[in-house]
Amino acid sequence: MQLIYICGVTTPLYVLYELLIRLTELDPMIGDFHAHKQIENGAIIRTNNGSLNVPKHILKKQFSSPSEVTEADLKQLVNEFKWST
Repeated sequence: MQLIYICGVTTPLYVLYELLIRLTELDPMIGDFHAHKQIENGAIIRTNNGSLNVPKHILKKQFSSPSEVTEADLKQLVNEFKWST
């Protein structure tokens, strides 16, 4: 299992993949995982179609209790997706 360091916590990389799977169920055009980058307040997930800033609190919920990431949380992330030009 590959581990990443996000927001001061060592986290399995699958947390990002799981979150992306959930987001693509709402909008398949978001695309496939390409890369990630740690930022001060969360992470940036890059896909083949754009990028998404994911706040630290969403990442923590996805790791510790995925059911706490609500449909509203997911829809907000989808709406904030930045499409590649």
